[in-house]
Amino acid sequence: ASMEGIRKLALICLLLFIFAVPTDGLWTIAGLALVKISGLLLFGVVALLIISGDGMRGSPWFFITVTVYICWMLFSFLWTWMPVNYETSLAINSQQSIKEYLYLFMMLLLAFQVVRTEQDLNLIFAAYLLGAISLTYFLVRGYDPTSTTVRHEIRGFDANETSLQLALGLPIALYLLLIAKSWLLRGLGLVYLPIALFGIFITGSRTGFITALLGFIGLIPWFLRTKFIWKLVGLSLFVVIALGVTSMVPQKTLDRLFSSGTELSQGTLSSRSITWSRAWLEINEAPFFGNGLSSFRRVINKYNIDYTAHNSYIAIMVEQGIIGLLSYLAVIMVVFLQVFKIPPEQRLLMLSLLLIVIAGQFTLTLNGRMFIWFAYLFIALKASLGQQAQPLTQYYQLRLA
Repeated sequence: ASMEGIRKLALICLLLFIFAVPTDGLWTIAGLALVKISGLLLFGVVALLIISGDGMRGSPWFFITVTVYICWMLFSFLWTWMPVNYETSLAINSQQSIKEYLYLFMMLLLAFQVVRTEQDLNLIFAAYLLGAISLTYFLVRGYDPTSTTVRHEIRGFDANETSLQLALGLPIALYLLLIAKSWLLRGLGLVYLPIALFGIFITGSRTGFITALLGFIGLIPWFLRTKFIWKLVGLSLFVVIALGVTSMVPQKTLDRLFSSGTELSQGTLSSRSITWSRAWLEINEAPFFGNGLSSFRRVINKYNIDYTAHNSYIAIMVEQGIIGLLSYLAVIMVVFLQVFKIPPEQRLLMLSLLLIVIAGQFTLTLNGRMFIWFAYLFIALKASLGQQAQPLTQYYQLRLA
């Protein structure tokens, strides 16, 4: 009973942490960010859980690939170009990156120790949605539809990242709406949809807009299976939400969003392709090992470009070389294969979550961001609940026997 008590306490800390990640530092208690407080509490409680003899749990292949990827990222610190602080506050130095990756790894490991049932997973999904709703609150708080700016963002937050975090919540909201038994969770899923769409629209982010469309893929099989009357209700609800959201968004912002297609076929993707072509020259310089942890800004600076890569895959190629990219793709591949362990009617919802993350990283550098790893984690957790989760140690003993 005491073990279950500790686990419940750990689950509460995990829920707090997941809630706090989208708003990253905007919620504070006594001057300390909620993200930090909940992360430290979680670490302490799970350590207690493991010490009290509960054993380590996890999805073996997921952890093998994640460990290889994170070890290679940390190992690339040895040849990094960027051991010191960079001139601009935007560039992350290598020491920060090391902390970020260790934190990520601990987070993934801890979540598996705590989440044991479908109900736990639903609560985790709800925590993420509430976190994303509070992110929208901070976004909308300073919003003035009559202003002349095309894009709206929270100070210190990237508008594209904000919109992608909101888009990530869409398949999760649909999952709760269609699969959760509790009406409270279903209600949260339904309420989330218009709030998130409004948030995505006012950021004017084309990445957010395209990934939001991907978020609705999971609805297709449900839509085809339902009776005609429900199809009608669903469609009219969608039309009402769409009209409601677009009526509150300035025309200029809508014009920007609907230019996504022409920007993809003719434009430079907001001059990203220029950065990418220069990055390619650098990849040819150090193809296998790359230029080291967090080196992208410094390496690309000689071309008078002061941006991040705006593409996770290119950033990894420049910093950790082909080896780094392959190890990252291995993580994505394992997560993709995990999707097929999920029951068929839920599979497409989880697959759309993965597609949003993969697509979003083509125009943003996010491979070190916690919310991206949440998507991988949620899918791996969902798949592991389908099988009888066996402790990791037992798995390896079986392999060695």
